[in-house]
This record gives sequence, C-alpha cells and structure tokens, in this order.
Amino acid sequence: MKNRFWKSLLAVLLPFNVLAQLDLPDTLTPVMHRPPRWVIKFAPLALVDIDNTIQFGAERLFGTRHTVQGEFGYGWRGMNIHEYRRDDFADFEVWRGRAEWRRYSGRYRGNRKPHFATPPIGRYFALEAFFKQLSVTENTSIGRECADGTCAYFERGTFPMYRTVWGLHAKFGRQFVLSMPSDNRFLLDFYVGFGFRRLTPFRFSNSNENVFQFTNTGDWRVRNNGVYPSVTLGIKLGYVL
Repeated sequence: MKNRFWKSLLAVLLPFNVLAQLDLPDTLTPVMHRPPRWVIKFAPLALVDIDNTIQFGAERLFGTRHTVQGEFGYGWRGMNIHEYRRDDFADFEVWRGRAEWRRYSGRYRGNRKPHFATPPIGRYFALEAFFKQLSVTENTSIGRECADGTCAYFERGTFPMYRTVWGLHAKFGRQFVLSMPSDNRFLLDFYVGFGFRRLTPFRFSNSNENVFQFTNTGDWRVRNNGVYPSVTLGIKLGYVL
C-alpha cells in the first residue's frame, strides 16, 4: 500500500519538477544581451489626423521605473487625406511635438494573471506637454496703416499666417511586447489621457506689420480661440534598442 502511494505521488509531482527546471523564455521582457535603453517609436494614428503628420519618437529609460519620451511630426497639404481640409487653404504645413515623463508601475497583467515587469514593459502614468503649429497661406483681406482700430485702406491677397496649439495631459497607458518570429523586441503602446489645450488665433508671419485681419466673427478661426478641455487617445509601435 505504501509503495503504491509513493508511486502515485511521484507521478503527480514529476511533471511539475521537470517544468520548473526548464529555462523557458520570458515573453513579457524583450530578449537582449543587455538591459534596454531606448525604444524607437512610430505613431500610425497621426497619419489620419485632421492635421496629419508623419510622426516618430524615442523613449529613453532612466533608473528602474522612470523614462522620458520625445516625439516630432511634420505634415504638408499634399499628404493630407481629407479633401475638405485641403480646400481650406491654398497651402499649409503642420509641425507637431510632444515631450513626456513616465513612471511605470512594475505590474503587467496577461491571461488574467498578474506578472511583474520592468520598463519599458507594463502599465504607466505620464505627464505630457503638447505643441502644434499650422502654417498657411490664405486669401483674405487685411487693413493697412491701422491705428486705434481704424485702417487707412484694406488690401486683399494671399498672405502667410500661422496658428499654434499648446496642451498638457495626464495619461494612463500600457506598453507590452508583440510576439514576433525570432524577435520579441517589437512593442505596442496604448494610452488615454485628459487635460487642456490652448488655441491661439491665426497671426501674420510678419508680426512687425501694423495690419488688421478682416474676417467674419462666425468664422471657426475666431470662434475656437481660447482654452478648452482635451482628451488624447492613441497607439504607437515601438522597437527596443
């Protein structure tokens, strides 16, 4: 009876003992010969934005949980996929930039089980500063030789102008490994954030001119000036270096 008990116990425990000794790869962490330092990123959703840009970024790791990230994007009228947007102006360019600080929580949940993870993998909280500038050439009327709201005459033509947007967001996100054949250093970064944005009116590129733009008070360029609540949502594709 005792021999039968020990044989049954050994048959149950042996598979777990063998599995525990196997050196299985950790799919939650990029396979590298040294700790990761950089993550190069691409923002695919920036291509379909109203003021779309080609946008790349880089995340730099510092310490055990903290990172900083910077992004830069550029777009022009010819690459904009929205036909109505291309008709708004004769020509335009878009510059977009983001600067971000992150703190990773060290937790990663997958397959309904919690795991421990180290940056750049896992959940994170971030603070982001945002900037966008839209430079255009617009056919409009401007007042010349203006003083105290009165202009000597008005001139109609095509003039270079620009508009800026500043913003600040608190973001929550998660970055995890995309399993790829023979390489698991590809990452997917998903986030959502809340904050505010400040929109400025269109200004003439030559600010030294004493001019006044003549425009309809119902125009969106006037109506959207000010500070407004903002929501940011996005994904990025990254590669660990």
